[in-house]
Amino acid sequence: MADTQQKPRIQDDAGVLEVYGNKVISAAFDGGAVLITIGTTRFFLPERIDDAPQQGQQPVIHVTARLALSPPAAVELGNALNNILRAMTTRAGAPGTPPQKPS
Repeated sequence: MADTQQKPRIQDDAGVLEVYGNKVISAAFDGGAVLITIGTTRFFLPERIDDAPQQGQQPVIHVTARLALSPPAAVELGNALNNILRAMTTRAGAPGTPPQKPS
């Protein structure tokens, strides 16, 4: 009989903070963990509600999250992202193609 290993059960915590990011500020490996810093670009944050945007104003990237992953977790994240990118490429290449089942 084959030795089957059960997958651990996931317990979702509704209180976990969700963070939005549209920029990867940095990603590095320090020998023990993969460190990722995520940010959000904001083009205009007024001091007052009735302030209008100014021409030529440079966008500011605000750090929204820092993530430190163990090397095995970083490999899992890389594999998951590759699967997502493959599904996006497949879907973009063939209109009407149903999304792939996540693994």
